[in-house]
Amino acid sequence: MPVNARLSDSMAKSHGAALSRLFSSRVIRELASMGRSPLATQILRETGADRMLGATVSLGESFDIFLKVLFRSYRSEYVYKNAIANKVLLGRHSLNTASMLTELRVLNCVADVVILNGSSCVYEIKSEFDSMTRLRRQTGTYSKVFDFVNVITSADQQEAVLHEVREEVGVLVLTNRNSISTVRKASSSKSQVDPKAVFSTLRQSEYVRIIREHFGAVPDVPNTQIYRVCRDLFSNLAPEDAHDSMVQVLRERGSSTSLRFFIEAVPPSLKALSLACELAWQERSMFVDLLQSSARQALLSL
Repeated sequence: MPVNARLSDSMAKSHGAALSRLFSSRVIRELASMGRSPLATQILRETGADRMLGATVSLGESFDIFLKVLFRSYRSEYVYKNAIANKVLLGRHSLNTASMLTELRVLNCVADVVILNGSSCVYEIKSEFDSMTRLRRQTGTYSKVFDFVNVITSADQQEAVLHEVREEVGVLVLTNRNSISTVRKASSSKSQVDPKAVFSTLRQSEYVRIIREHFGAVPDVPNTQIYRVCRDLFSNLAPEDAHDSMVQVLRERGSSTSLRFFIEAVPPSLKALSLACELAWQERSMFVDLLQSSARQALLSL
């Protein structure tokens, strides 16, 4: 990929937080709806990263370039999410049998990444910029909902993570070669999940469907009482049934024909973002076409 200049490591570290904002849903939505992104333009000009965009660099190539800069000098949360998307979802599984959700609310926590296939696997990201303060509580909460609980971190922080979490929690490391190494394999928590906690991950249409499947019908109550009544019924499910029902509906939430097309069409640097950014079918199609166009035109011509 030809570029006019490379950001030095020191420059990437100085502007890493700003550059990481290029990998945001807002930037993708602006590009998909307008063919340009005022936010990306502002970021590139303020950081000096616009100098990296030669006349022949495509928009898709530019995202790959910027992610390599971040990987080398500023491993933001998105770097980890994208590694999971590429190495786990697409590398070990198939989009026909597995799906990935990001930023999934679970009780009073937000799970960074959840991968669902025959079971459920949650990944809590602890980059070099994250504190370990809430890690024990986060992993404890996730074990009430998901089968396998993992923390993915840097090599420098793996000992700190091992010290904080219980033995059944898996510990993974994002290596300097952009691979994911297993330090400790997670143990299954499926038989011990809490149906009430599992219920917290579901939308109304999802838990209503599960109640119908297990109990035949949803009780005839006023709309204001549906949540409470369904939660009480759901709480009577066996842990394994509650978990497996959750996996089935959450998999469908993160899977569709148009979404699979979109994931497959974007460059490696945008796999995680393609999963997280909610776009209409027409916007996805427009964005895929735009990826082949000039990066300078899409990102710098306002």
